[in-house]
Amino acid sequence: MGRVDGGLRVGRNATIRAESDGKVVVANGAYFECPVTIACDFECKSMKVEGKGFGPAGDVIVRGDLEVKGDAELDASVEIEGDVTAERLDIGGHLECRSVTSKMVRVGGHLTMRGNLKSDDVDVGGHMRVHGQVDIANLRGGGHAEIGGGTIRGEIKVRGHFETKEKLAFGSINVFGEMKLPAGSTGDRLTALGKVKFEGDASCKVMEVNGVAVVNGDCSVESIKVNGKLFVDGSLAISEKAEIFGSAEARGKTECGALAVGGRLVSDSIVSRSHAEVAGEVRTARGLKAKSVQIGTGSRVNGPIIGETVEIGKGLDLGGFWAHATTWRSVGRPTRVDDVYGKEVTIDRYSRAKRIFAQVVKMQGGSMADEVSYTDEADVPPGVHLEGPAKKVATLPDAPL
Repeated sequence: MGRVDGGLRVGRNATIRAESDGKVVVANGAYFECPVTIACDFECKSMKVEGKGFGPAGDVIVRGDLEVKGDAELDASVEIEGDVTAERLDIGGHLECRSVTSKMVRVGGHLTMRGNLKSDDVDVGGHMRVHGQVDIANLRGGGHAEIGGGTIRGEIKVRGHFETKEKLAFGSINVFGEMKLPAGSTGDRLTALGKVKFEGDASCKVMEVNGVAVVNGDCSVESIKVNGKLFVDGSLAISEKAEIFGSAEARGKTECGALAVGGRLVSDSIVSRSHAEVAGEVRTARGLKAKSVQIGTGSRVNGPIIGETVEIGKGLDLGGFWAHATTWRSVGRPTRVDDVYGKEVTIDRYSRAKRIFAQVVKMQGGSMADEVSYTDEADVPPGVHLEGPAKKVATLPDAPL
C-alpha cells in the first residue's frame, strides 16, 4: 500500500507492507481486527484495533514508527519497533516500543520502552519499564515502575516498587512498596508508605515517612514528619518544622526551624531556631539547642540541653495519635536529662538532671540534680534532692553549642 485518501478497514490475520519500502499514510481513520502485522512505518488520523487475548508476543506488530494524529485505541497487546506518536494512546494489553509521545497514555498490561516517554498522564495497570528519560505530568502504576530518570511534575502513585536509574525531579510521590532514588533527585512532596532509599544527597520540600526512609548522604527539606523510621547518613536540614513521632537518626548534625519529638531522635547535635518539644527520647553527642526547650514528663534526653528557657518534666500534648501513644508509654516514668544550660531553667517534680547552669533556677519538690550553679536566683524548696547545695557563681561556663 501507499497512500489511502479515505479510511481503512482491515480484517484478521493481515500483513501490510508499503510500496517501495516507504510509508503507509491513511488520511482518515484505520480499523483493524487482530492479529495484524504492519511491516513499515504507518500514519493515520485515528486508529482502532479490536483483538482477542493479550499474549506477550503481541496481537499488533509494527515494524517501524506509528504516528496517529488523533486517538489510538488498541484493544490488544502491541509490539512496535519504532516510535509512537498519538493524541491519546489507549492500549488494552501490553505495550513494547522504542519511545512514546502522547498527551495521555493508558496501558492495561505491562509497558516496556527502550527510549523516552513524554506525556501529560500515564496510567499503567501492570509493570512499567522505561530505559530512557521521562517527561510526565502524572504517573499511576499498578505494579513495579522503573525509569531512566527525568521529570515527573505532578503526582506519582505506584503500588509496587519504584526505581529511577538517574536523578529525578518530581512533584508528589506516593509509593506503597520500595523506592530507590539516585543522588541529586529533588521534589515537592514525598510520602513513603513502604521503603524509600536515596543513593546520595536528598532534597525535598515536604517529606512524610510512614514506612522506612534511608538517605545515604545529606537530607534537606522544608518540613518533615516521621511516623516510621528515618536514617540519614549525613546531616539533616529542615528549614521549617520537624515532627518525629517514630524513630529518626542522623549521623551528622540536625538543624530545623522548630522541633517536636514524640518518638526517638538521635543525632550528633540538634539545633532548633525557635522551640524544641520532647515527649519521647533524644540522644546527642554535642547537645540539643533551642530558644525554648520543653522536655515532657517521662522523657529521656542524653546529651547537653541549651536554651534561653528550659522546662524539664512539663506535661506536653503534641497532638495526634502518636503523641498520646507516647504519653501512655511514659506514664509513671521519671524525666531524666543530662547537663542543662540556660537563662531560666525549671525542673518539675519527678525529674532528674545532672548539672544545671543558669541565671535563674526553679525546682519543685521531688525534683533532683547532681549540681546547681546560678548567677541571679535559685528557688530550691524542701524536698528537692541535690548532691550538694546550690552554688551562686559570678560567671557560668560556656555552653557546648
